[in-house]
Amino acid sequence: MKTLLAAILFVGLAVLLLGVNIFFFKRPFPDGEISTNPEMRKRGIKCAKQEEMEMLAAQKGKKGCSGNYSEACESCALKP
Repeated sequence: MKTLLAAILFVGLAVLLLGVNIFFFKRPFPDGEISTNPEMRKRGIKCAKQEEMEMLAAQKGKKGCSGNYSEACESCALKP
């Protein structure tokens, strides 16, 4: 029983410490979306759908694409 309580206390403390910036300072949650994260854009990391459409457009000799887009890649640079 002591081990279970210690584990629960440890996990609770870890969650609290990992969330200090979010819980207490009201900073926004880090943006993990590839297409909208400025740090990923700066490093040239793109979403898989955007890379695939660029590759297909290069193979076909076209600029841009006319594919159907889902909401997942709403900010895709190749979206018309």
